[in-house]
Amino acid sequence: MFKRGIAPLTIALLGLALMAGCGGEPPQAELDGAKVALDAARAAGAPKFASSELSAAQSSYDAAKAAFGEEADKLFPDWQPVSQKIADAKSGADRAKSAASAAKDRARGAADAAIAAAAGAIQSARESLVAAPAGKGTEGDIEQLGADLDAADAELSAARSASSSEDFDGATAKANGAEINAEAVSAGVEQAVARYHELVEANTPWYMRM
Repeated sequence: MFKRGIAPLTIALLGLALMAGCGGEPPQAELDGAKVALDAARAAGAPKFASSELSAAQSSYDAAKAAFGEEADKLFPDWQPVSQKIADAKSGADRAKSAASAAKDRARGAADAAIAAAAGAIQSARESLVAAPAGKGTEGDIEQLGADLDAADAELSAARSASSSEDFDGATAKANGAEINAEAVSAGVEQAVARYHELVEANTPWYMRM
């Protein structure tokens, strides 16, 4: 009787061990969620604005995916460590997305500020150029300054286009160049005006200077 009762007990214990060893259902949904989070980080600009964070998240995801595959091949898989790896991968992807969004906002702000400064410098130079007197000896200078200012204006347009394409570094560089060129035009206008007055003075008869 005693020996006959051992078999059912052994089977029951073995069944419990099998249930415990299975560790629940495979965390496929969680793994899929981590992949979605990685894709969202990329869409937010992480490859450009948070490349190190994205690389770390990708490595974590690859490790989690590999661990998932290893456990799936086992007779008694333990999904708890795999679930933790997946959670780490998703957290890393979320951090990459947040870092990318913050970095993109900073870059956009810098580009917007540079574009605004360039626009102001070009407007100021244009007003000075329009008001500058043009006479004999300064016409060529004024004409060249106008061409230089048109080039600065074209560079500003290129900066705005770059910003629209989210090339904020390029937009900032182009806008800074436009501002520098516009300021050079303003300085050139001052020199041309000073030269004009010198020429007027030099060509005024002595009796009209009194």
